[in-house]
Amino acid sequence: MALKHVHHVITRPGRKDGDSDVSIKVADELATVPGIPQKEIDVDFYSRNYPLESQVIEKSADREWTWTVYTGEMYEYRKQHDKDNKPLVDAAFVSGDIKPEVEPIVGKDVTEDIRTKARQLGFGEVGFTKYDRRYTYKSKKGWVKHEHAICLALEQDYWQT
Repeated sequence: MALKHVHHVITRPGRKDGDSDVSIKVADELATVPGIPQKEIDVDFYSRNYPLESQVIEKSADREWTWTVYTGEMYEYRKQHDKDNKPLVDAAFVSGDIKPEVEPIVGKDVTEDIRTKARQLGFGEVGFTKYDRRYTYKSKKGWVKHEHAICLALEQDYWQT
């Protein structure tokens, strides 16, 4: 098997805060433009005519039915999962209304402070982007309050999925 030519190497932080950085070689055939290529006219069309909706709402009958066919072990797991996640969901509903506790420092860029704190909390990737409301669930359109989003990725072991 012939070796592939390396187009470039990207360096990412290690999985956990304090881990060594990881270098990832990207082969020529995988290198494209940065980001996700999109056709704006298609995104506009589908977000207008087929707005996204949460499976919890769109497929609610399926979700109710699944509870009736779970094994005993799976049933207990799901009950515990829902119990563990309820505080997170409840907090999300009110977190957009929390007022800052300190005055902003004019000219200070807090990007790295946020990134560092997120890494300390266990998030492997931390990004910032302009929030695109076309990707908001129809039932949550009125819930979104801010124009930017902090994107977090949490890597977890297989057994936790």
